[in-house]
Amino acid sequence: MNLAVLLTRDPVWRPSPEEAEEAEAFGRAARAPDAPEDLVREVRWWRAREAADRGDWETVTRLAVEGLAEPLSEREAVRLAFLHCASGDLDAAEHVVAQAVQTGSAETLPARFGLWCGREGLVDAAERFR
Repeated sequence: MNLAVLLTRDPVWRPSPEEAEEAEAFGRAARAPDAPEDLVREVRWWRAREAADRGDWETVTRLAVEGLAEPLSEREAVRLAFLHCASGDLDAAEHVVAQAVQTGSAETLPARFGLWCGREGLVDAAERFR
């Protein structure tokens, strides 16, 4: 997979365990001094998801502050909202998604977000956003 293909994935996607070798190659490339910022952000997102899975909210916050996608983009909003859902703060997630819609995302974003949450096992969030 190349970076252009990687960036076409939905915002909450991350490599599966079967893609670990490829993910590690992307991780090495993201650590290079001349790494494209889009790649750095994608790999940072994967690390934030792993930290969220562990309940390491300090690491999640640090990574989110560093940036998980293009600033002020729908991709970034979705990722921040997803992390809020993973932490159990559905109100904060709803606020982030609503802001994204108000600032240019399609009105279909909440429903799409609900589908992504459902796919990722966040049942309460999936129900709230559908």
